[in-house]
Amino acid sequence: MYSASTIKKLRKEKGMTQQQLADYLHMDRSTYAYYELGRTKPTIEFIIDLSRLYNVSLNTLLGEQPIEEAHDYSGMLFSQLNRDEQKLVILFRSLRPEQRETMLAQAEALVQEDVLCTT
Repeated sequence: MYSASTIKKLRKEKGMTQQQLADYLHMDRSTYAYYELGRTKPTIEFIIDLSRLYNVSLNTLLGEQPIEEAHDYSGMLFSQLNRDEQKLVILFRSLRPEQRETMLAQAEALVQEDVLCTT
């Protein structure tokens, strides 16, 4: 769901130690270190906080977009989405392709249902 090497590289680019970043995120240094090592899967909130701190897209934190391109990201930044939208994107990105199709179909059905109810 995320790229451990990317979060380490971004931290180093920012010139921060693991302890400094852990303090900023209000967590133990060992917890953060496990995220960088890939031993522990981070929470959605952690991913959101890193996206805001580094001002990078979700694709970058997932290792799907090189860090170099992240600094030139021209679309809407992940950090500009509200918290519910961010969670939805993270959850969607963590699904397998067939699960994504199901989720999209369910979302479309909900929107259609809502449209029918309001008319």
